[in-house]
Amino acid sequence: MFGSSFGSNTPPVVKNLLIINVIMLLFTMFTGDFMYKYFALYYVESEWFSPYQIITHMFMHGGFWHLFFNMYTLYIFGSLLENIWGSKKFFLYYMVTGLGAAFLHELVMFFQAE
Repeated sequence: MFGSSFGSNTPPVVKNLLIINVIMLLFTMFTGDFMYKYFALYYVESEWFSPYQIITHMFMHGGFWHLFFNMYTLYIFGSLLENIWGSKKFFLYYMVTGLGAAFLHELVMFFQAE
């Protein structure tokens, strides 16, 4: 599907993140609201909030085009960064920026709730 260059030239963390994100979208498409209800990030005071959502929200997307553009960007820039920094440092960067996004989301929700 992607040709031999996808598997051989794509750094391992980027490749695995691409696969995980595509699988999560497929599950979301087939299960409907189930995935959003349990894996999207809800406001901390919501009855739907669970601590694991701080991680799982990083792999949730609103649809095909949302996923496509995010994964295209991950493939282009993530591959470059992982090749420069190495897999461990890039994975840490990916997780820290995802946690930062969760924090900012919760902060915005806090001010909107007031």
